[in-house]
Amino acid sequence: MGQISAFTAWLILAAVVGAVFIILTTAHDPFTVNSGLSVLAGIVTWSSIPALSEIFVKAGLKGMDLSKKTKNIIPESMGMVAGLIYLVTMFVFIPFPFMRWFTDGNQELTLLTFPYLKLAELLSALLSIQSMVFLGFADDVLDIRWRFKMPLPAVASIPLLMVYWVNAGVTYIVVPIPLRPFLGHLIDLGVLYYIYMGMVAIFCTHSINIMAGINGVEVGQSLIIACSIAANDLHFINSPSTLAPAIETHLFSLYFIMPFIGVSLGLMIHNWYPSKVFIGDTYCYFAGMTFAVVGILSHYSKTLLLFFIPQIFNFILSSPQLFRLVPCPRHRVPRYNRGTNLMEPSHVVLDQEGLDEEISQNIAQGHLTQTQQRSGTLGKPASSASLLSSTVELEDQASVAAKNPPPSSEIQHTPRPNSGLSRPGLLCIKILELLRLTHVRYDSRTGQRPLEMTNLTLLNLILLKAGPTSERNLTIYVMIIQVICSAIAFFIRYRLAAFVYDN
Repeated sequence: MGQISAFTAWLILAAVVGAVFIILTTAHDPFTVNSGLSVLAGIVTWSSIPALSEIFVKAGLKGMDLSKKTKNIIPESMGMVAGLIYLVTMFVFIPFPFMRWFTDGNQELTLLTFPYLKLAELLSALLSIQSMVFLGFADDVLDIRWRFKMPLPAVASIPLLMVYWVNAGVTYIVVPIPLRPFLGHLIDLGVLYYIYMGMVAIFCTHSINIMAGINGVEVGQSLIIACSIAANDLHFINSPSTLAPAIETHLFSLYFIMPFIGVSLGLMIHNWYPSKVFIGDTYCYFAGMTFAVVGILSHYSKTLLLFFIPQIFNFILSSPQLFRLVPCPRHRVPRYNRGTNLMEPSHVVLDQEGLDEEISQNIAQGHLTQTQQRSGTLGKPASSASLLSSTVELEDQASVAAKNPPPSSEIQHTPRPNSGLSRPGLLCIKILELLRLTHVRYDSRTGQRPLEMTNLTLLNLILLKAGPTSERNLTIYVMIIQVICSAIAFFIRYRLAAFVYDN
């Protein structure tokens, strides 16, 4: 774990003692017990990760950070540690919301009055989260293909949805005021509502997973979303106008979110730049399902999605690649420039044949140096994965060629084959370029044949707008955007919503 100062050691010891004291003296109050357990979970996560790192490395769960000059071995899938500690914490917490039935002498608190449905909600939520933790770890180990792992969150949410149905969960939605003359006050979606909740589970899980790849960004965005959820819950609980059932559902949400914040803080210390561990898909699945659980069972899935504004934007921006309208490399993370030690937007090749011709033409015209000709990389595809693993790449060579085109008098205008892109793909590229959401490089002859473009992710877009920056700063930019969007979400929920919904 490394050396820590005496002050830090005493501070940790005081936190542990304080948390244990709170748990022992307030066993009748589930909220304070949960708070104490959350502190303990964070400390245990922080201290366990260094102790378990060597075990993961020996098991082959290791890798190298390609965005660093030094290539140290780093343990992977450490999100599994945070997920397991979270589950153990929640298992320990299970009896406390029902402690009155065990310790109170009130004769009315019998097995006949025990809240079995509330216990079923708690257990089904933990079962869904546990399922995604282990499915995420299986993905880290087995590298499951996207077509198979895409529906896994919906499958893992089935226990949750079954309990929701048994508990007579509502399936209607409130119609906005302007539409009520046409649609009425309520619309019962029936089975479509359950499909919607399954889609929420899929989106929450994978939206974090596709905005990843740099130190601290997955845990950072998840922490801000979790803190936003906790703030929303506390607002409801402390509002004098909130009815008892709403207070109970938001307390239920807090019971799941506070330990999540604890273990995420413990993990973040080790995953922050420069990262000592990689979290893997396990943490992304674990975080997404935790958010889906509280959004579904606490009946605020629309508010939950407001906290996912950056993830929704990233998904919409990524859709042309995710749905294969334009080429999608396996990894779309920003490119690390070893010379400047900065992150730059990564590119995807749209027309390899056209790019090879462009480079050959520039070589013939003497616009590439002899060193570049001898590098042996001129014919290789400039995928984002290769961009991360080498300092002299095809993308760099193509950029040099674009800045130094041959004189127009020397160009022979011969017919060129069209790009392999479909018409919808070309249309998407044109729209994204018009909106300045990507940068497209065209051939130097006609200026109409797209050869390559920046990968369609929020991380690459930030670099496109702000320019090359350090990996640490890029993570901070993402977290700032997440905080701003959470503030916007609160404004929409508590100010703008009053114009389309009743108070």
